Amino acid sequence: MQENEGANIEARRRRRSREEIAELVREFKSSGLTQRKFSENRGIALSVLQRSLKIERRVNQPKLMAVQIEADEPTHRALELMVGEDYRIKIGSRFCAATLRRLLAVLGSC
Repeated sequence: MQENEGANIEARRRRRSREEIAELVREFKSSGLTQRKFSENRGIALSVLQRSLKIERRVNQPKLMAVQIEADEPTHRALELMVGEDYRIKIGSRFCAATLRRLLAVLGSC
């Protein structure tokens, strides 16, 4: 192996900061290209883009938070679930647990 080959390998393996990963993902999403085409145009390995997308999804995944259940009027049995600042879900006394699970799964994948 020649001396400058080792330098090329190190240059390709450098770690990207979270900001660089976020920027790469933003550029990809706004490009309208497929992952393969975007990677070819940028001169990066497809696996680099795919790993960046995975990291970005993990970073932006909603986190668990503490909740406080407050008693409502005794005649009105309802549960209100607040997910971050974006969603407020009111659940009546006859809610379907399966529907709630599906809703939470959808919200969790956003």
